[in-house]
Amino acid sequence: MSYAAIDTTKMELSPMRVSYGTVGSEVDLGSTLGNVVISAKYMKSPLKADQSGETVRDRRVSGIEVTVTTELSEIQNKDIWQVVFPHATKSGTGTGSLAAITFNDAIGQGDLANAKRLILHPLSKADGDKSSDYTFYKALASAESSITYGPTEQARLKIVWNILPDESGVPNSFFRYGDPAV
Repeated sequence: MSYAAIDTTKMELSPMRVSYGTVGSEVDLGSTLGNVVISAKYMKSPLKADQSGETVRDRRVSGIEVTVTTELSEIQNKDIWQVVFPHATKSGTGTGSLAAITFNDAIGQGDLANAKRLILHPLSKADGDKSSDYTFYKALASAESSITYGPTEQARLKIVWNILPDESGVPNSFFRYGDPAV
């Protein structure tokens, strides 16, 4: 009988710290509930030839779609609402009762101008250990959420982050897994 070699030091079981902002001044968005989900999908287009009918002869990358899903639990913090709904306006001071979020008509506002860096850091690693960090160069909340209040579950803000390409390099980059300094 053969057994696979298993190295549990290469396995991970950890919640993540979610930080968001401009390079060097990212803000910790507080505690999360549930899992953090990272989805990356290379879209492919089929290549066909008349000589072989509908047979796909090859597939070529035609794009990439990257999303991150988080659920933030500190819903009374208005600064977090401003991140979740980047096209809304925060007024007042502070993060709690002295502040308010107003949902305005934001027709024509784009995502790229508001996109910032999103960092996911496993809490099982020391703060200085960035070997398992996810760094998304241009991220923006999808500006939609559902909030449920009730007697049996804690309220939370669900965020689906859309990851846009960072066009400052060649090729365009979306994210990096591992130490950004490497």
